[in-house]
Amino acid sequence: MEYLKIDGAMGEGGGQVLRLATTFSVIQQRPVKVFNIRAGRRTPGLMRQHVSTLQVLAKVFGADLGGATEGSSEVSFAPGKPGLRELSIDMGTAASITLVLQAVVPAAALSRASLSLELRGGTDVPWSPTFDYFETVVREAFKAVGMTFEASAARRGYYPKGGGRVTASVESCDSLKPLNPTGAAGGEVSVVSRCARLPSHVAERQLTAAVCVLEEAGLRPERTKVTSEDAESPGSSILACRVGGGSFLGADALGARGRPSEDVGTTAASKLVKDVKTGARLDSNAADMVIPLLSLASGPSAVRISSVSPHLETGVALARAFTGCRFETRKDADGWAVSVLPEGEPKAGDSAPR
Repeated sequence: MEYLKIDGAMGEGGGQVLRLATTFSVIQQRPVKVFNIRAGRRTPGLMRQHVSTLQVLAKVFGADLGGATEGSSEVSFAPGKPGLRELSIDMGTAASITLVLQAVVPAAALSRASLSLELRGGTDVPWSPTFDYFETVVREAFKAVGMTFEASAARRGYYPKGGGRVTASVESCDSLKPLNPTGAAGGEVSVVSRCARLPSHVAERQLTAAVCVLEEAGLRPERTKVTSEDAESPGSSILACRVGGGSFLGADALGARGRPSEDVGTTAASKLVKDVKTGARLDSNAADMVIPLLSLASGPSAVRISSVSPHLETGVALARAFTGCRFETRKDADGWAVSVLPEGEPKAGDSAPR
């Protein structure tokens, strides 16, 4: 089959282009070539987590993989027959485990390939979802459309050393269900605050600040949790979320040297409050991960989201290139309504927009 050529500089020009392109490649058994990888970033080319994602997908799905080295700006990926069902990878740095899972979970599930993974790297690192966000918000959003996975973190991994350990298992999915939440938005509000190799009051102050913001907005948390974690590098994180009743909303934040713990908690809680006020069912990060995949669903989807991000626009363009689906967005005073119509077939030789 002819390679579908994807310009990695399209849209926001980040690693999402590569992750989503290879995910669709595996699901549709269609080879791809991605060039200009991460051309929109300060340091272009593949980074460690991108190489690890490609290695996992290639080993599990027997792919012919070319160009998968750090710094490379072009990759070819031609999926073959599913092979491994268990895999362990140590990324050796604080490379993001959640970004690897973001690609691998739907690729495995929608290829009807159950999979067990052990990954070592960063669980809570900049420019990626925290593990708590992925395990709580993304897991439930994926489950709502038919993709089931479980994941647990035996150890947290913060920048710069990483060293986090995550095990994950992915179940086979016969078909992707459309997403059409109806009725009033609901769900339990919860907050989890963690720190590692720092005084315990860091996590406690993060939590206190977050709860204060949420309660002022009438979103009293039903569950709160504070933990001190084992990790190789010091760090902290917090997740404020509202999950259930057709809502998949989460907001996370990371601590950093010189950043007050109160600011970390306030940042996460304020974003959640803002998203809830829009009536959204998916926050912007969850929308980035879920909506492009709805192009593969068994019927039309319609869902309200908090905002249309550059990541989502890029993901939609990629989904169109692979599936010929139609997306429609409509903005109102509070947020956005998105419709996904998974119809049409890709034409031979189609390329994604540059």
